[in-house]
Amino acid sequence: MNPSINLNICTNIEKAIKVNKAFIYLKKNIASFEGIPIDNLFGAIEDIGEKTLFKSGIPNELIAYKDLSFEAPKITYTKDDIIAYYSPFESDTVEHVMTIVKLFNQLSSINISIYTSHKIQKYVKEFSNSNIYFIGYDSPEELSIKANKIITYGYSARSFIKQKIPTIIIGPYGLGGWVTPDNIKYLLKDNFKGRPCGRFNEFIPLNILVDEFMEISEEKKLKKILKKNVSIVNKYVETFWENNEEKNFIHKQDKLYACYVDKEKRWNLKPKLASNTYIVKEKETTVIQRREINDILFSLPESDLEFIEDLKSNLSCKELQLKYGMNEDEFWEIITPLWKRKAIIF
Repeated sequence: MNPSINLNICTNIEKAIKVNKAFIYLKKNIASFEGIPIDNLFGAIEDIGEKTLFKSGIPNELIAYKDLSFEAPKITYTKDDIIAYYSPFESDTVEHVMTIVKLFNQLSSINISIYTSHKIQKYVKEFSNSNIYFIGYDSPEELSIKANKIITYGYSARSFIKQKIPTIIIGPYGLGGWVTPDNIKYLLKDNFKGRPCGRFNEFIPLNILVDEFMEISEEKKLKKILKKNVSIVNKYVETFWENNEEKNFIHKQDKLYACYVDKEKRWNLKPKLASNTYIVKEKETTVIQRREINDILFSLPESDLEFIEDLKSNLSCKELQLKYGMNEDEFWEIITPLWKRKAIIF
């Protein structure tokens, strides 16, 4: 990366707001309602499992994905029927642990070991029945789990899948179920947070959970399924990072920014409507909106519609300027706000 270009890597919103030039935005677990300073954004890197930057108004063309998953404990597969629940270190809360306690209080015939922080362990232990055992921890690295089934959610699921352990997803959005090659891609899209399209804190059917345990125990091709799960996870999270694609992506944004700030070179850039925008024609007014969040980016008179439609072509800034007979200042007065709102990309 050329430091003279001033392309910055920002790890939080507060820092990003202070950046006056193009930057690569990098953050875990970003919520769609958080304000993202996108005026000078030329590229964004976010976690492969957190597809939320798009919903915040950033075009998908400007986003690249990286695996930012946290480390999870080492786990050893055992033939004994041992079920474990690992409360993810990065999101270990009383509420999530209590969800599991309540479930297995009702499933008193099934023993389970719950791995959670010492602080949470002390609080929830008094609410649990004798079939529930607690192991407190301070950091994931200190744990070594023995089980033939692991229950967890979020980033940790990826690590357990890679360790070839049958993994069951119970998270903030319900019961995702046992991870298999048939459902893993759907679960990955939501970063193993629970049931795909589930509601926050939704009801978890006990009979379905018990069926999941039975399916794992009776599966004759278990090793083959677990091996296939590993290959799918690896393929999914490593796609962007193979063959120096990270460096290529940053270099591309670096080069783009250099062109944009150069008053001569920027005429060669080819503006296009971003993939997350759409045009709504209303009588004498045309409105450009963003998909997902449906906010209005611009309203334009009908006379400007031809110019907007030309942004779907492959014309350069200079070709567009000449075609519509604009002077240079007039042209950039139109293009710059379109870019700042990310209605167009280059």
